[in-house]
Amino acid sequence: MERKWFILTLLGALLNSAGLSQNVHLPLEHWAYDALDRWSTMGLIRDHTPLSGPLTREEIATRIASMDTVVHADRSRLCPADFALFEQLKGELHDALDELNVKTADRYRERHLFRWREKENAAFIDLHFEQDLDFKTGDSDVKGEAVSQTTLGGIVRGRLHRNLEFYAFAKNTLSKGDAITEEHFDPGYGTPVTISGTNVYRDDAAASLVWSLPWLRLAFGRDQAAWGPGYRGSLMLSRHARYFDMLQMNVTFRRFRFLSIHGKLSSGVGQKYLAGHRLEVQILRWLQMSWSETVIYGNRGIEPMYINPLMPYHVAEHHLGDRDNNCMGFDCVAYPARNLKMVMEFFLDDFTMAKNPFTYFGNKWAILAGLRWTAPFRLRNVDVVMEYARIEPFVYTHRDSINTYTNYDRSIGHWLGPNSDDLFIRTNMILHRDLHMAFTLERIRRGEGGLLEPHDRSEGDRKAFLAGTVEKIWNVGFSFRWQVFRDAFLSLDYRYADTHNALREPGADSQVHHCKIHLFINY
Repeated sequence: MERKWFILTLLGALLNSAGLSQNVHLPLEHWAYDALDRWSTMGLIRDHTPLSGPLTREEIATRIASMDTVVHADRSRLCPADFALFEQLKGELHDALDELNVKTADRYRERHLFRWREKENAAFIDLHFEQDLDFKTGDSDVKGEAVSQTTLGGIVRGRLHRNLEFYAFAKNTLSKGDAITEEHFDPGYGTPVTISGTNVYRDDAAASLVWSLPWLRLAFGRDQAAWGPGYRGSLMLSRHARYFDMLQMNVTFRRFRFLSIHGKLSSGVGQKYLAGHRLEVQILRWLQMSWSETVIYGNRGIEPMYINPLMPYHVAEHHLGDRDNNCMGFDCVAYPARNLKMVMEFFLDDFTMAKNPFTYFGNKWAILAGLRWTAPFRLRNVDVVMEYARIEPFVYTHRDSINTYTNYDRSIGHWLGPNSDDLFIRTNMILHRDLHMAFTLERIRRGEGGLLEPHDRSEGDRKAFLAGTVEKIWNVGFSFRWQVFRDAFLSLDYRYADTHNALREPGADSQVHHCKIHLFINY
C-alpha cells in the first residue's frame, strides 16, 4: 500500500511540475522565427533557436525572457525598429512570459476574437484571412495561373488543466482564374480540389493534442515538421512540405534535444509512412550540431522497429528486407563572431565509400551551406542572407514508388528536387517595426530527372551532375511588407525571371514579370 501511494504521489508531482505550460507551437510561417534568428545572430540570445521546428510558445518565451534581461541592461543593443518588434513579440507571448515573471505592456498584448480563461484552463479563437492577387506579363504562356486566391479560416488553441493543450487550424481557399476543370481527391495530384461553377476550392487543416512535462513533450495530430538550419529550404524535412498526420516526441535535457516522429504520408500508390529521429547538441555556446535519420516505407502495416525512437533505422531496414528508403543527415550552426551565423547541412540518401561520390549513381547526397550577416558595415537595420544548395542526381527517388521522398505531390525534403542547385542572396532592411523591405537575387539550375524518376540500370552505373538539357533561371526581385495594424500584413512582391531552356526544353527561353499582392489578417 505504501509503495502504491508513493508512486501516485510521485506521478502527481511530475504532472504538476509542468506549471501552466504553453507548449502549443507557433506556426512555421510566423514572423517571429526570422526575428529570433536575427537577434540570435546579433548575440542577444544565449540559448540559440533549435535547428528544428515548429517551436512551442514556451520555448520561444524562454529565449525572449533571457533576451529581455540583456536588452534592458543595454537598450542600445537594438535599433528602434528592432526594439519595437521585440516588444510586439513579448505581447504575442504574454501568457507564457507571465509565468516567467517577464512584464509586458498592456498595449502590446495580443488581441483575440474570443478569449476564455478559468484557473488552469484557457481557450483562444482567432480569425484567419488571406487575399492574393497575382499578375504576370512576359513572353511565357501563363494561361491557367491563379489570378486571385481568397482564404478564410479559423484558429483555436487552448489548455486543459496543467499538461494538456490543443491546437486546430482550418482554412478554405477559393481560386479564380484557375485552369483546373475537374475535381480530384487523389493525393498523387496534390491536396483535394472541389469545383463549384467556375470557382475552385482547396481546403486544409492542422490539429494537435499536446501533453507535456518540463523535459518531455508528446504531440499527436496533423501538422508540419522542419529539421535543418536552411533559410531557403532544408534537406531532411522542409517547412515547404504539406501537413501530415504524426506522433511526435521531444525530450530536452540541458544541452541535448532529442526528437522522434512517426507519421502517415499521403500517396496515390498506397499506404505510406515516415519515421525519423534527431539529436541536437549545443557543443559550445557558439556551436550546435545535429544528427538525423529518416526512413520511408509503405504498402504494409506499421513496423514496430520503426516506431522504436532509439532504433537505428539503417540496421532496422536491413532486418526488414532492405526494401525501404533510409536517409541520414548531419547539420551544424556556428556563430564565429557577433553578427555572423554560418550554417551547413549534409544529406545522405544512399552512399558507398567503394565508389566515386561524383560519378556513381548509387551515391545520392546533397549539401547546403549559408550564412547570415547582421548589421553589415554598421547598418544596424540591415542583414544579408546567402545560401547555396546542391542536390545530386536521384536524391529522394527510390526504385519502389511508394518510398519516394514525397507527401502528396511535393517533396518533404528540399523543394529543388534531384540534379539541381540553387544560389540565393537576400538583403533585408527593417525601415520601421511595421515596414520591412528585401532585395533578392537567385540562380536556379535543373538537369534531367525528377522525384519520380529513379535510376534506370540499363543506362549504366554513371551519373553526371546537371546532365542533359539544363534549365537555368535567374530571379531578381524585391518585396515590401507593411503591418497595417496589429497582425494585419499587406505585402508586395515583385520578381523578374529570366529562364533559359524552360522545363528543360532546348531553346525554350522566357522573360516574365511576376507581381504578387498579399493581404494577411489574424484577428
